[in-house]
Amino acid sequence: MEKIHLASAALAAASERRDQLKFAVSSLERAAAAPSGMPTWPAYVRSELERLSDALDHHVSAVEAPDGLLAEMLQTAPRLAPRIDRVRDEHPALRTMVDDTIALADSGAEPDDVRAAIVETLIAVVRHRQHGADLVFDAYNVDIGGG
Repeated sequence: MEKIHLASAALAAASERRDQLKFAVSSLERAAAAPSGMPTWPAYVRSELERLSDALDHHVSAVEAPDGLLAEMLQTAPRLAPRIDRVRDEHPALRTMVDDTIALADSGAEPDDVRAAIVETLIAVVRHRQHGADLVFDAYNVDIGGG
């Protein structure tokens, strides 16, 4: 799929971070679905949780920056302020979910418990990505990509 030229640096940065977040989600899902009997499974899952954690950090820092996407959308489409706040407010909850899942994985918990926490975390991240995509579309009438 050909990428469209995005109108602002904030949109372009958000699109790149969106792609990174999607890759991290896909990678973590793959790790969680791998056989837990593999001796390397805990390290594999932990590595992919770290990838998601890093992608989330980059996403939040980019979109919440003073010149980031959320500030730009607030200027471009102030009518969307409540939805912009909702998307911003999702960030700490996502951070907590990722951190809690890493802690669970590090605790030596049963693989099924770790997988359940991963699935809940992935669902939350996917929903957040959907909320963000809908918000960007409503503000700019553009699909920022990243599936």
